[in-house]
Amino acid sequence: MPIDTPTLVVLDHVWFDYGRRPLIADVSLEVKRGDFVVLSGPNGGGKTTLLRLMTGLLRPQKGRVEMKPGLTVGYLPQKRSIDREFPITVREVVETGLMGAGGSSWPHFRKSAAAKEQTDDVMAQWGLTQLATQPIGALSGGQWQRTLLARAVVSRPTLLVLDEPDTHLDAHYKHLLAELLAEQSADCAVVMVSHDEELISHCPAARRMILKD
Repeated sequence: MPIDTPTLVVLDHVWFDYGRRPLIADVSLEVKRGDFVVLSGPNGGGKTTLLRLMTGLLRPQKGRVEMKPGLTVGYLPQKRSIDREFPITVREVVETGLMGAGGSSWPHFRKSAAAKEQTDDVMAQWGLTQLATQPIGALSGGQWQRTLLARAVVSRPTLLVLDEPDTHLDAHYKHLLAELLAEQSADCAVVMVSHDEELISHCPAARRMILKD
């Protein structure tokens, strides 16, 4: 049965484990457009796993995860899955965030004027314009984090999923991140893992879920 129009993702009595005890046990969550959800709790409590279930990167062993058809997801992982030695530039990494927006026509969309404008805008916003042709292996921790944030938002997603997005950011870019989250939450849904109470305090009113080990 199709999920309701305002609803973007439904997790219905979801369970997941890595072969030992359950890490996610009977969790239910509904995320609608305009929602801002903060996940917190101790390391090993299942926060990252829950995000991966929500984005379809993992499948639950029990329960149901349903996403609205055509949903565009922007995802910032905690563990950086891209090999920093891979010969790819900052701009090329940001452009991969457009894959969800272009669908099967992504190779053509990537070269379109609209895609170039979106990429240029988000790279300027995150101070990456001068780094566009730099190989990712040459970036500092903060520059790499800003590159991955730009990749997460370049598609103008309907659902923005962020795992500890303030890692390695200086005060200026933490402030920019808070502003971005306030803007994004007006048009989409945001689900974020964060332990930074200062960042959370500057974000829109959030539902807070605490996942305990």
